[in-house]
Amino acid sequence: MSKNINIHLYIFILLLSFKPIFIMGQDSTRSLAFKNNNWESYPSIFYRPNLSYQLWQHFKLIQDANEGDAMAEHELGIRYLLGEGFTRDTNQAAFWIGKAAKQKLTGACFNYGILLNNGWGVEWNPFKAFDYFLEAAKDDMPQAEYLVGLSYTDNLIVKRNWSKSYFWLQKSAKYGFVPAQDAIKELLKRIPASSIDTTDTSSNVVKNNFNSNNPDSNVLSSSTGLVFIDFSTVKDTMQQVTDRIIIEDILHQGNDSLAKALNISFNNDSSLSFKDSGLVILKSFAENGSPEALTLLGKLYEEGIYFKKDLILSSEYYIRAAKLDSPRAPFLLWKETHTENYFQRLKVLIQKNDPRAMFVWYGLFSLEIDNQITPQQAEKFLTESASLNFIPSLNELGIDYYTGKIFPKNITKAEQILIASQNLGSIEAKIQLAIMNLFRNSGNNDKTIDIKFLEQYSEKGSVLAQAGLGYCYENGISVKTNYGLAAKYLRFAAQRGSQFAYNSLKKMYNEIRPNNPEFTISE
Repeated sequence: MSKNINIHLYIFILLLSFKPIFIMGQDSTRSLAFKNNNWESYPSIFYRPNLSYQLWQHFKLIQDANEGDAMAEHELGIRYLLGEGFTRDTNQAAFWIGKAAKQKLTGACFNYGILLNNGWGVEWNPFKAFDYFLEAAKDDMPQAEYLVGLSYTDNLIVKRNWSKSYFWLQKSAKYGFVPAQDAIKELLKRIPASSIDTTDTSSNVVKNNFNSNNPDSNVLSSSTGLVFIDFSTVKDTMQQVTDRIIIEDILHQGNDSLAKALNISFNNDSSLSFKDSGLVILKSFAENGSPEALTLLGKLYEEGIYFKKDLILSSEYYIRAAKLDSPRAPFLLWKETHTENYFQRLKVLIQKNDPRAMFVWYGLFSLEIDNQITPQQAEKFLTESASLNFIPSLNELGIDYYTGKIFPKNITKAEQILIASQNLGSIEAKIQLAIMNLFRNSGNNDKTIDIKFLEQYSEKGSVLAQAGLGYCYENGISVKTNYGLAAKYLRFAAQRGSQFAYNSLKKMYNEIRPNNPEFTISE
């Protein structure tokens, strides 16, 4: 298998996200022979291929590809994809790259896997994509080894197997591939080291022509539609929720600008120390429905960092995060309720008709963290808090009426409550209303404005927007059905804890799952 293929061909998908960069120093391109001459004025002395020559090149490339030359097939596919000498055509790109992949050309296998996994120019099929990634991984391609390793973590394509995941990730990490190194750190935080072979390989680093500092590598997982998901085991590690884990959760897709504002990266220390300007953005992301931002704010109020210590306000943020399926917030909330005099303070505030305190005790009951009150008392706390225009209570009450989980289902009443919350400035209510409008069967009403709104807030931290977009693309709601985009958004939301998104993902995968023992997933 060819290992001398330019590594940039392996990651061509990533190049679509970057404009060409030319670095030129003053006079650095001049020969000393031309130092005192304006040599740029004499372009005619340099030979440039004419149009006929370029056409001949294209003809020869097509001829070789049609004769079954794998390298030519791959190159032709790349050119169709990038529009180099040919009109950009993703379908033609997929056709030719696929032909080269079937001949087991390493770079083509990887590239075709990306196209399959995203449904670009070819029908979405993550199972075929896995087979092609595995083929490239067996030829020691670090990017492919990384993606195969990720596939063994989420129990969607193949059965979760931590040992196999570690095996492939550490092979990729040997080449200095940064995403694989980061994934190993994440893996070892979530599972007992005794369950896998964690033999140290740091002293046996393999050198190859891959540049681990290439910025393209840092966005590989998002560009390929694969992200690290450990949905079923994350709640088993709640007793080990450290400050660093809370901070690193901000790095989930959707919080990008927040992470930048707070200067958060995997290489930072674990201190809760941020720029003051970042705190404004942190609160904004929390109001947009970012469970990671809500959890972090809860921690800051719990510890009295940047804000006056306030356990009840901290509990409000933890509850709101937990309602968005945060995997961290429930344990932090439970731990907080066991601090001295917590419920005494809560009762005093409720006697004063404090809407936040009423919302908190309702939340503790609904999350099954405390059972000192009856269901009737919990419902009364929520409705009274909402009547005082406390926005989190209005949002919760609206959703309860929409789902019929606590109160009798009443969509009209749910919308009225959420509109009231929206009018008070709630972005989260506006997101909920957009999703409800999209899911409503209302004829041919133009709902593109709602799709664009969800796309906007998907980038501003809303896990609801990500899950909603995924569902819309899966079912063709106000958009053309696109399983690749659906899987992308649902994966991002599932990684952040969304049970709805994860279940939707499983449904998508199970509908096309091959009857093959390799892809059998036990429930």
